[in-house]
Amino acid sequence: MPPALQGRAAGRLGRGGLVPVFLSAEEEEEFYGRVCNDTLWPLFHYFTDRLRTTPEAWRRYVEVNERFAQAILEHCQPDTRVWIHDFHLMLVPSLLRRRAPRLSIGFFLHIPFPSSEIYRLLPTREQVLRGMLGADYVSFHTRDYARHFRSSCLRILGVDSQPDWIELDGRRVAIGVDPIGVDVEGFREVLQAPETARMLAELESRYEGRRLVLGVERLDYSKGIAQKLLAFERFLEQDPERARTTTMVQVLVPSRLESPEYRSQRDEIELLIARINGRFGQPGITPVEYMHRDLSKPALVALYRRADVMMVTPLRDGMNLVSQEFVLCQSEPGPPRRWRGVLLLSELAGAAQVLPGALLVNPWDVEGVVVHLADALALPAGERRRRLETMARRVEALDSHVWADGFLERLARHSRRGRPVRRPREMDAALTERIARRFARARTRTIILDYDGTLREFEAHPDLAQPTPEIRELLRELASVPATEVHLVSGRRRRNLEQWFGRLPVFLCAEHGYVARAPDGEWKELLDLDLSWLRPVERVLRRVAADVPGAHVERKACSVAWHYREAEPEYGAWRAHELLNDLPQHLAGASAEILLGRQVVEVRAQGVNKGVYVRSLFPQGRESTHFVLGLGDDRTDHDLLDALPPGSVAGHVGGLLPSSQASPSREDIHLAGPGEVRAFLRDLIASAR
Repeated sequence: MPPALQGRAAGRLGRGGLVPVFLSAEEEEEFYGRVCNDTLWPLFHYFTDRLRTTPEAWRRYVEVNERFAQAILEHCQPDTRVWIHDFHLMLVPSLLRRRAPRLSIGFFLHIPFPSSEIYRLLPTREQVLRGMLGADYVSFHTRDYARHFRSSCLRILGVDSQPDWIELDGRRVAIGVDPIGVDVEGFREVLQAPETARMLAELESRYEGRRLVLGVERLDYSKGIAQKLLAFERFLEQDPERARTTTMVQVLVPSRLESPEYRSQRDEIELLIARINGRFGQPGITPVEYMHRDLSKPALVALYRRADVMMVTPLRDGMNLVSQEFVLCQSEPGPPRRWRGVLLLSELAGAAQVLPGALLVNPWDVEGVVVHLADALALPAGERRRRLETMARRVEALDSHVWADGFLERLARHSRRGRPVRRPREMDAALTERIARRFARARTRTIILDYDGTLREFEAHPDLAQPTPEIRELLRELASVPATEVHLVSGRRRRNLEQWFGRLPVFLCAEHGYVARAPDGEWKELLDLDLSWLRPVERVLRRVAADVPGAHVERKACSVAWHYREAEPEYGAWRAHELLNDLPQHLAGASAEILLGRQVVEVRAQGVNKGVYVRSLFPQGRESTHFVLGLGDDRTDHDLLDALPPGSVAGHVGGLLPSSQASPSREDIHLAGPGEVRAFLRDLIASAR
């Protein structure tokens, strides 16, 4: 925009609460044209042959994102929530995070996020991922897009993740799925408008006795318009008499006509329409009626209302709101009621995952689209009504206002959780001495220890991590301190713990809290479980282990674990995360949960965790004269540490950080590894002598 007009434009926008960021013609061309439209848009829609990028254009994209970030910061308060939208501003979250670490930042991507195999073609792939991960909450239309994002973070950044969060640089970033909807009330108002009724009456008269197939798209190669026209041509080829009873109305909204490529697309579409009409048209019969312009809202709603079949067949689309608009306009009460439309929807649109009553098609399969189009036109009225009513309930639930409120609510919740986690205090001589004094002065003591990675160093294979004579003697001495109970709480099988520690005066809890025994006592199952899922899941894990050199499967009483400590690190981590994505489908509602531990994926019965056992030790809480210490190194040990009663000492070993559920009243300490743990325990023993 010319500088002379910028002041006036800013004033008018300001009256609506908007702040402009002005771009020069060169900036618009390189930022919007080269990067957004010629690089990110085709890549994210799987059109890799259209990818056009240059280092100079990318530098401009970075500069524009920096200007947006600066403009945002100039208008932010400490409690401001910032919601960043879409692929044009993918670097803004990290730019804001760097300059305002406490800001609440959300990011929503309105287009698909491609599979990692496609995404990795992007030269600046790491910068974009890190840019998005500056947010507290990153959200997508579908679970598939979120899964692709997590997979790309693993393959490119080497960052582990859970299905709904990822941790980077000491921050937890939530990952969500928030399918967008339409403005339900806005469309209802248009449906009730006199202008809509007038235009609908005209359509009824014009197409009386004919079936109307409707297409409404913006001009873009991702929309599959040419493929749809080829399918309609084939539909007429099969029975040319259909041209007498069926009309396609194709609305093509102009877009980017300054681009020779887009003008060429328009020309191709118009030639196809001319060919179809030339082959099958007759005086008074035009098989494809074509409008290349924007339509008014009443005109569009009237077409939606009149259509017998809505063909929405993009080759790839983030959501596609046209499908939802059609469903809403068809399902609302009011005359006429004799036409009940059918939605023919591409399975490659995000809407396919939220509209369960649509007839799904592969837009590349012309013959398949023809078959489904014929089926749609022949669908009985009762079946049409049932499908529309099912979809209408979903469209109402996805209302855009509800969607926005829900996103902001989740952003607020995850912003609190996403703050840098509390760091435990590093052990030094003064801290060791102070905790040792507490231990020595206590009337009673409870020490709760994890084994692998906490008391004993990891080995390449779990069977090699047997306790050394030093560890056995350490536990014996610790348990011999008067009024002291030692509990070894491990994910190991009871057979291992019995063989290694069965003769020591310590309490043993195996398999993450499923079975336990007192010194010289019998093993007891602590929970009654349905384990019907266990054997099928074990078969899945063994098949994967056979494909990954160095991986192996460990079967336990109420869980099964896939270990990849001996596998090639990157390949093992990648297959582990593939398992995290695939296993929920095999569980299919079974009472089981999936855990990602230290180079292990474990599926265990729901409700079994170390915290259940720890809480059973303190039914009345902790007395002031009772010293309680828990030590763990793994994510599964969060359950153990979080179950400690207030006033306890929670020891985080290695890279383990306190969870978001950590009690503020406990004392968090950090120990570097098993060697420091053993030295610390020896200091405690010495203090009590």
